[in-house]
Amino acid sequence: MRALLGILAVALTAPAPARADDALADLVDRVSGSVVNIYTAGTRQPRNTWEAVFGGPQRWESLGSGFVIDSSPCLIVTNQHVVGPADSIRVRASDAREYTAEVVGADRDIDLAILRVEDCDLPAATLGTTKDLRVGEDVFAVGNPYGHGHTVTRGILSARSRSLGLSKFDLFLQTDAAMNPGNSGGPLFDDRGRVVGVNTRVDGRAEAIGFAIPVELLEGAIPLLLDGRSVTPGWHGMTLEERPSGRLAVVEVFPSGPAEKAGVKPGDVVERVDGRTLRGRAGWAESFEIGFPDDRRTLSVLRGSGAVDLTITLVDRDTWRAQVVGPRVEIPLLGVEVESLAPDDASELGIGAGVLVWRTGRGSLFARGDILIELNGVRIRDTADLQAAAKKAERQRSLDAVFRRRGVNRRLLHNW
Repeated sequence: MRALLGILAVALTAPAPARADDALADLVDRVSGSVVNIYTAGTRQPRNTWEAVFGGPQRWESLGSGFVIDSSPCLIVTNQHVVGPADSIRVRASDAREYTAEVVGADRDIDLAILRVEDCDLPAATLGTTKDLRVGEDVFAVGNPYGHGHTVTRGILSARSRSLGLSKFDLFLQTDAAMNPGNSGGPLFDDRGRVVGVNTRVDGRAEAIGFAIPVELLEGAIPLLLDGRSVTPGWHGMTLEERPSGRLAVVEVFPSGPAEKAGVKPGDVVERVDGRTLRGRAGWAESFEIGFPDDRRTLSVLRGSGAVDLTITLVDRDTWRAQVVGPRVEIPLLGVEVESLAPDDASELGIGAGVLVWRTGRGSLFARGDILIELNGVRIRDTADLQAAAKKAERQRSLDAVFRRRGVNRRLLHNW
């Protein structure tokens, strides 16, 4: 009996075994100080005469979340749509202290903004990586859903590389960690307490489908936003197709583009990017689409019976297009201002080459966005071709044009 009582006494005084959720609770304790609740307000001007007469300017309020990325100066990341056109931004820390914040950089397309708070001593969050984050791994979000403040929700990484059609960087993490209005701009943490994403969207048709901007995109955007610049994706200058094996083969290399300058050739099969083996388009997207102008990527490609390593320096696609298509040209005979169609656009349209109508004058028979393909039997590949063909048509007093409008080829005949 005494032995039994002794065993019971030891059992009652022994520390309880650690629970699995203790690790998450410890992480939450450690990271919550870097998360803030954001409250914004602004004035919406009347949209029409009725509102101006009967309503006047309307005050609005909104809320969201954010997290500290630098303690000195105190810089906070959130979504651009959280702060929008606000004229008042308040930030509330986990210990209930409040600060006034101002926007120092924002990009609507990428939906990121950076706020600055004076005299703030909040700890900065640790940024992680998604490169080794696998689908099924634990993640958790901390945010301000419906203004409840510093709410923790737990889930897993449900999918990677989700395309939503919302951004030039159309590559999102998907999670089933619960999100609601007010979570926007808050951090998505991995199971080590590192930020792996910025929570930004939910699928309103579902209960547990949320999306986050990958942290790699945030890291690349931060210096651009702080410098007051827009965030532009880097472009590689080629098209690829996925083979049944999952390997990616180069189909087209655009002239004067990064891939051509690096020595990439049609028919090359991409094996690795920066040392990582690729299989399928998802791997390609993660390796290239989270990239910025001047970033470098090392490709290992199979060419014939050998392997070749090539280094591509990404560029701004719009800048490349401007260099390739040249200046816009007026064609008085047609009543249009045109520019050569960029090679990548021509490839996507499946027409090889053409001239884009940029602007039309009064009485023109063409419309903005038309693509001129042929004029009086002459194939139009650039603005120089069109200028020469237009001079010939003027002498002949006859116009026979083939052009594409809204994906359909049309023909225009006109004599004078």
